[in-house]
This record gives sequence, structure tokens and C-alpha cells, in this order.
Amino acid sequence: MGESEESLRTKGVDVTVHAKPVAQIAAMPRPKTIGETHSLIKFCVDPATDLILGAALHTVDAQELVNLVALAMRASVTATELKDGIWTHPSTTEALNEVLAGPGR
Repeated sequence: MGESEESLRTKGVDVTVHAKPVAQIAAMPRPKTIGETHSLIKFCVDPATDLILGAALHTVDAQELVNLVALAMRASVTATELKDGIWTHPSTTEALNEVLAGPGR
């Protein structure tokens, strides 16, 4: 949703990318339990405003994330605000804490 990293970079937009393979996200046990860890969660963030410009939510139970991230983008919720949220356990939303806390590139 939003714009892809490739699209943003092609336009010359400065972007910080926060991405993590689902297999490495400790807060997401369900993909490991059902053997569906071959996926990725990725956010493209404007380094100046901390707003989310795009997200790729390739994971089992992504439906838990799609509407939340879309709402955050429409309401100008920052990546830091999502990272610092307290999310239901166990849920896919807990990945926001871990993925957005990681180093960007």
C-alpha cells in the first residue's frame, strides 16, 4: 500500500526502509507454528517527517495489519508512534514494534 521503495527512489524521494523477514520477527510465533515464514514486512518512511509512505505486508495474517497501517497513513500517524504502540498479544500487530525499531536503510 502506498508507494513502493522502487517507485519512491525513482522519483528521487529520500526514504528510510525498515524491513524484516517474518522468520526473524520474534513477536510473530504463528507463522513459525504453521510453517509460513517465507515472507517480509517492510515500511518506507520519510526520514524528515517520520510518515509512512508505503508498506509491503507479505505475511500470513496480514489482514491484521492492512487496515491499521492504511489508517495510520491517512491520519499521518508516524512510524515512531506505530513502533511505540502497545499491541495485543499474540497478534501480527506486534511486528510493528520490532520491524519499525530496526535499523533503516
